[in-house]
Amino acid sequence: MKKQTKVKLGLLSVVTAGVFSACSSEPKSVQYYEDSKNTKELEAKIKECDKNAHSAQTDAECSNAYKASYSKSFETPLPSAKEFFKNNK
Repeated sequence: MKKQTKVKLGLLSVVTAGVFSACSSEPKSVQYYEDSKNTKELEAKIKECDKNAHSAQTDAECSNAYKASYSKSFETPLPSAKEFFKNNK
């Protein structure tokens, strides 16, 4: 084989391996995004997913990030009625 052909085949195999390894990675779970250690990553993922209106249906990781964000929203205690009306005049 010629040297150029070997180089092209080598590059093709590296690119192919990279594509398959990127596609085969498991999406991050809802529990991963719910973990307080991953708050910044959750915020970044939500920001990225908000750019595509259908990302929750087409991207498992976006779906998981949205679910985690929704469940985390219940962790914040609601203000008392007095505080609510004081702040929402």
